[in-house]
Parts: sequence; C-alpha cells; structure tokens
Amino acid sequence: MLPHSYTVDSLSQSEDLASAILASANPSQIAATCSSIDSFLHSHTPDQSRHFFSITFPTLICKLFGFNENATSLPQPQQPQKPQHPQSNGWIELASQPNHQDLSSKIFSLLSPNGTLMNSISAVDRHSLVKYVFPVERLPEWVRFMLSSEKDCRVLSDLCPLFKGKVKEDSVKGSLCQIQLNVFEYYLFWFAYYPVCKGNSENLESNTVKKSKKFRLENWTNSIRGFSGSSKREVEQKFEGNLYVQLLYAYLRAFVPIFDLGAHQPYRSSILNYSLKCDGSIIFRAEFLVNVLVHYWLVDNDFSPLPVNVCKSFGVSFPFRSVLGETPPTSGLGEVVKLFVKYLNLSSVISMDGFDNIEYSESPRWRASGGFESGKSRDVVSVSSSASSVGSWNSWIQRPLFRFILRTFLFCPVGSSIKNASQVFSVWVSYMEPWTISLDDFAELDEIVNGSSKDSRKQEAQSQASGYSQLWQRFVLSNYLYYSSLVMHFIGFAHKFLHTDPEVIVQMVLKVWFLTIFFLSSEFSVCFNPISMI
Repeated sequence: MLPHSYTVDSLSQSEDLASAILASANPSQIAATCSSIDSFLHSHTPDQSRHFFSITFPTLICKLFGFNENATSLPQPQQPQKPQHPQSNGWIELASQPNHQDLSSKIFSLLSPNGTLMNSISAVDRHSLVKYVFPVERLPEWVRFMLSSEKDCRVLSDLCPLFKGKVKEDSVKGSLCQIQLNVFEYYLFWFAYYPVCKGNSENLESNTVKKSKKFRLENWTNSIRGFSGSSKREVEQKFEGNLYVQLLYAYLRAFVPIFDLGAHQPYRSSILNYSLKCDGSIIFRAEFLVNVLVHYWLVDNDFSPLPVNVCKSFGVSFPFRSVLGETPPTSGLGEVVKLFVKYLNLSSVISMDGFDNIEYSESPRWRASGGFESGKSRDVVSVSSSASSVGSWNSWIQRPLFRFILRTFLFCPVGSSIKNASQVFSVWVSYMEPWTISLDDFAELDEIVNGSSKDSRKQEAQSQASGYSQLWQRFVLSNYLYYSSLVMHFIGFAHKFLHTDPEVIVQMVLKVWFLTIFFLSSEFSVCFNPISMI
C-alpha cells in the first residue's frame, strides 16, 4: 500500500498536468507539456499513475484531437469528458502543419507505440487499475442501435468480438447498457473515431460541388491521386507528413504483424514482446486494432453490418431504412482506409511463397468483420504462421470493405465532392491489385516514423511489386465479387457522375476497363459458386 503522501502528490500533480494541458495552445507550450507528461510517467509506478489516467488522460485526448475545447471540469474515472466535434486547433491538427515539424516529432514521441505513455498504459491495464465508460453517441451507428434495445445489447458481446466482455449494465440508469474499456482500448476507440468525426464535420461545411472545369484530355493526369504526374508526389508528401497518418502506420506496424508473429517487430517495445506460450496479448492487440478500425471506418452506418445468417442466429435485425437515402463518403476517410487496407494486404505479398497452401474451402465465403463463421463468434484467430496471417486479415476485411465501397457507389449524392468518392475508388483498385504493393510503398513513412533510410530498409527485406502471376489466382477467385459485382455498381455510379466531373470519371472508367479486360481473360473462365454478400 502506498503512503498517503505519495497518493496526494500523485493526485495534485495529475490535476496540475490536466490544467497545463488545457492551457497549452501554441507549439512551445504543447512541447513543454508533452515533456512534463513524459517526465511524470517516468517517475511514477503504475499504481501512482492511476490518478493520471483517471484525471489527466481524458483531458489529453480532448486536446490531442481538438474535442470539447470549452471543457472546464475534470472527469471522474468512469465518467470522462465527452469530446464533441474536432477543432482546427487540436494538437494533432496543429502539428500536421508544414511549419510545425518539431512539434509533430514531440507529440509522436509521446504517443508512439514504444514510448513512455504506451508502456505506462500497458502497465496500468495489466493491473486493471482504470476503466472508462465510452460515450454511446460516439460509437458506430449499428452499435448505438444495438445498445438502444435491452434485448439486443445482451447479445452484443457474443455477436461482435470487439465488445466481448465490455458491455456492462449502467449502474445509474439501471437496465441500459454501457461500454466499459481499459486505457488502451479507450484511446484506440477515440483514435479510430477521430477521422470519422472530422470528415463528417467537413462534409457539413462543404456540401456543394464547385462547377466542373471544361473537359480537356491533357488534364487527365492531374485529376485524381494515383494517376497524376508531378502533383502526385506533392499530395503524397502532404499525406505522409500528417501526424495522424504517421501514428496510424506506427500502430499497425507495432501491433498488427504481417510476418510470422515470432518475427522481429521494429516498433514493439520490450513490455509488449511476450512469448505466445505465456501471453496472448500480441494476438489480442492485433485483432483489437484491426477490429476497431473496421467497425469505425468500414461498417459504422451499414444497413447490413453483419451477415444475415449471423443476425438470424442471434435474432437481431437492423431496420436502417434511413441510410438508404443518399449519403456522401466521409471526407478524407478514404485516404486512411487505403493505408489500412494496403498494410493488411502487404502480408499477402510478403507471404506469397506460402500463399498457394492457403485453403479456400468455399468460394468467396464472406465472414463478418471480427471473424464469424456459421453464426458463431471467434474469440482468437490464429495468425502464428505467415500463410495463416494472410487468410485471417483478408477474411476480416473482405465483407466490410466490399460493403463500404458498395455504399459509396450506390448512395453517393451528385451534389457531393467527387474527391471523396475518388478516394474510395482508389481503395477499391488498390485492394484488387495486391501484387502492385511492395515494402517500398511504405518507405517514406518508415523513414519518418522509424528513422530508417530507404537504403537500409532494402537491406532488411526485398519486396518489389512483381506483377500478377498464377500464385494470385486464388486471391482473385476468393474476392471475385470485387472484380464482378462492384464493376456493375461502378458503371451506375460513373453514369450518375459523368457530367459532374468528366475528367475524373473517364479516368476511373479507363482504369476499370483495363482491369476488367485482364480479369475476364480465359484463365479465369472457371466454374464456381459465389455467395452473395449483399
């Protein structure tokens, strides 16, 4: 038991840090506060850090993401501040500006997966010292619907592994349920929610489309990211210089293995480097991060968030008729989704030597995100081998990603910006061509995040995009509806938007046309039974 003086000192320091965080507005103040936080966590044990995570940490999240700038009261352990809408003066937004690179490095060092804060989070969670109640209104829409019904909230834990053991009865309101999270889970929930909330706010601010400029063939190469020339590098530098993107990539590299789980993970701290024989935390963190990003970014307001057979087995239905109206893609979300999808597909590229041994026993069987099969939840997915890793990550994103792209093609209103739809289109094309992905695609982010040069990365692993080969045939067949059904829906989308922005649409059509010609070649004229995912 800690002496009373240590407890009082920890409490007062935590309150002082919370006040300093709220008062930090310019780069020098923010940098000084980050140093103070790091110093505090270095000098306190996990039990002494309890007050920091009860009082200071929720305030830190508010300032990092620019939420709830007018908050004045300090939160209680299970009643933290409820961030509202992201503001332009959030720390991450401010640090992503080109002239604030030093601030970006300071905040990244604080939040990095091998930093002091993340190590302290692991230590606190290991002893279950702090729990938070996550605000229901900030959960994905389909989860909010489940929690609104006493009957449905009882099966949520079994229906979705992401919420297993986290749905608790509200001690204040009685029958209603709430989501209780540990510190690591609480942080990643807000991390995943941030681009969704930010993008939706931007959609509200700019819901009109500028008049399309005159159609000119010579402007095609500058019309869309991924097909442009000199402007492509400028856009990518802006994307890679975004602090949120750097953190996302660092968390994926640290917590989601693309090699064998026993392989060296450059971002993993010693506190997370457990033996699989003794601790399943590596698998848990990998599955949790993939799951939370899938449900916030890909599923969210889907009117069919889970397969019909799964819902029937639990007696659950989702009458989301309102979303069948026109809904614009979330602004900017497509960029981070593309990075997420490319990273997971990188495991297919790296493990190609063992890809031919993967069993696709059923032509495309679309499992629920989080891994469902035959209506039963799967608690732990084995990703201990390279080949198994490929199959597991792909099966987790197949259905939700398909429906994410499908909803864009079906429900994107003509009055919305074509830029957001083009980002989703780019995600689709990237997913259909995993053989074009290589480690070099992540070299710039590695250099920024890990401090490794491109030359040193080439010495670590050689992975160059080698183009399509027969080894990829099973991948194509298991994802056949991406190459067939989505093409038909894209044609309807392109027809609707043709007069909105001809340059972008024609460039999209050309790309799909070339892909379609290739994949309708004779080698794919085989018989199989694709199962509908709609």
